Amino acid sequence: MPELPEVAGLAGFLDEHLRGAVVRKVQIVSFAVLKTADPPYTALEGCTVAGVRRFGKFVSIDTDGPSFVFHLARAGWVRFTDSPTDTQLRMGKGHIAMRLAFTGPDGAHGMDLTEAGTKKSLAVYVVRDPQEVPGVAALGRTRSAQRSTPTCWRKFSAPLPSRSRASCGARA
Repeated sequence: MPELPEVAGLAGFLDEHLRGAVVRKVQIVSFAVLKTADPPYTALEGCTVAGVRRFGKFVSIDTDGPSFVFHLARAGWVRFTDSPTDTQLRMGKGHIAMRLAFTGPDGAHGMDLTEAGTKKSLAVYVVRDPQEVPGVAALGRTRSAQRSTPTCWRKFSAPLPSRSRASCGARA
């Protein structure tokens, strides 16, 4: 299972390379990875990538339409390429579970989600809001997603009260 710094690095890399690109084609080879039906995964085609962010170990590719959220689980991998192929994938053949093709200002890009191993637990969601994904919703709202107010900032920027040694259980 990828660790949190790897997921953060992946989200940053994808944001840098996909922001502003248009989702040209989505192919699903393993329908077991797709955990949602509404909106349909084909709704991503033709949408422009607005950015990529992470929620815990979930990565969300946000578009001007639905968001594409995935969790790599134990044996999931992302393979990114600057020279994608238009070859139609065949169901049940190989480790590729899903392929996305993008067209951007700096050329074409492709991304394969693959899963090796016998326990298949890669999860893909196409949702209107990443908070619709149960695993993301369980994390709660992130600070960047919350509305910040002056009262909120005062609360978190106030100095912590000092503790005396006795209040910490130490004897004077």
